[in-house]
Amino acid sequence: MLKLTVTNKNIKAVPKKYVRLIVTEKDRNDHRLVETKDGVLEYRLGVGRWNQVTPRHFITLVRTIVGAAKAHHIEHLAIQLQNSPFPKLKERGDDWVVRTLAENLLLAGYEFNTYKTSKKKKTELKEILICGGLSKSEQKAFNEGKVVGTYTNHARDIANTPGDDMTPAELAAAAKKLARGTKVSVKVLDEKAIKKEGLHALWAVGKGANDMPRFIVMEYWGLGKPTKSSKDKKKQPTILVGKGITYDTGGLNIKPSGAMHDMHLDMSGGASVIASIVCAAKLGLKKNIVALVPAAENAVSDRAMRAGDIIKSHSGKTIEVLHTDAEGRLVLADGLSYAQKYDPKVVLDVATLTGAALVALGQQASAIMTTDQKLQDILVAIGEESGDYVWPLPLWDEYKAPLKNTRADVANIQPNFSRFGGTIEGAAFLSFFAPKCPWAHIDIAPRMESIPSDKLTKGSTGEPVRLLVRFLEQS
Repeated sequence: MLKLTVTNKNIKAVPKKYVRLIVTEKDRNDHRLVETKDGVLEYRLGVGRWNQVTPRHFITLVRTIVGAAKAHHIEHLAIQLQNSPFPKLKERGDDWVVRTLAENLLLAGYEFNTYKTSKKKKTELKEILICGGLSKSEQKAFNEGKVVGTYTNHARDIANTPGDDMTPAELAAAAKKLARGTKVSVKVLDEKAIKKEGLHALWAVGKGANDMPRFIVMEYWGLGKPTKSSKDKKKQPTILVGKGITYDTGGLNIKPSGAMHDMHLDMSGGASVIASIVCAAKLGLKKNIVALVPAAENAVSDRAMRAGDIIKSHSGKTIEVLHTDAEGRLVLADGLSYAQKYDPKVVLDVATLTGAALVALGQQASAIMTTDQKLQDILVAIGEESGDYVWPLPLWDEYKAPLKNTRADVANIQPNFSRFGGTIEGAAFLSFFAPKCPWAHIDIAPRMESIPSDKLTKGSTGEPVRLLVRFLEQS
């Protein structure tokens, strides 16, 4: 794991084992490794005009630094960016700069090598030394950034693990392991408890697999657990619900060839809420938080859910299954309904729900849908602050009407099999099961896997852990 250390020394005074990063205003394609007259190695990196470096550019710049260090086989790198020369970062403040620096150094340093068998030792980036010292406030922000970066990478580890090794039971075990040593309690409902609790939509999705579904309940009472007689609204918890489909074949409406190999990542929403609640505990947030992860494998078998089945959900509403590959919304429906027992103040659900989200937004941002304008504005703003970008789509009543034209209370897709507005359709379905408190649905399908411009290793991005943690800090 990449080590981040801090020194009060100026970068010019650090030992020669450190390659010194020198940031210049030259073109962004201008970068080179040079040896000075006194035998010091410098990596000179052009970033363009300093007054054109925005917060977004800064995040990419930090990741680029790590990528360049790896490419040049640098083991020890010294940088001095916290008192940055970039005027557009001033509005964010120095604490934001150092926290963002720590987060993104760790995100860019991450690699998933669990399944690689090569014993050949390679030169790897071992340490980044932050020079110039930090104020007390900056040191706190830097430490917070390290915690957030670390737990985002934990989410990536969980999501990157193949479905054969990350079954619903293994996902529950991973949640317990991650929470160990913190004040997060973990309760896991097995198949018997799932049936007893009335989580029938979750059961319907997972019953076709050899590995039975699980419902993971994680609780963190940073403000103290509310009692039945308590009227203190400050103790109402924030609920995070994460889709935990550990592998998605599409069910009997099986996915086409080429569209299934990355479906171990279909539990990325579950991984992100697991990591977020544990991260909140490690940060010592004085907040009450509950994370719910309905976990199942959507498999093909003689026991699998059929298109045309009608399911009674946890809420009591009946659902007609018109397409078995619209399964994520079924498990989330039960998760959202279960959340209401906590009398929450706000609920966010996170899911790799629709491929249509990529059609709508590309792969640069997750989609958010809510009827609460204030909550929408907060999430968009925190997305910019954290680097986990989100963008709103409408969630009007008009989108709900077609889903009621069915033999049950609601259908899981439009009965006419419309190809239009699929991302909104998913959120419209969930709105039938959403609590009365402020609620937002975050479709992270566009951000499930990294793209070249992210400057991250291939696989899970770990989004939206940074967004969720900042939301928890500010809510």
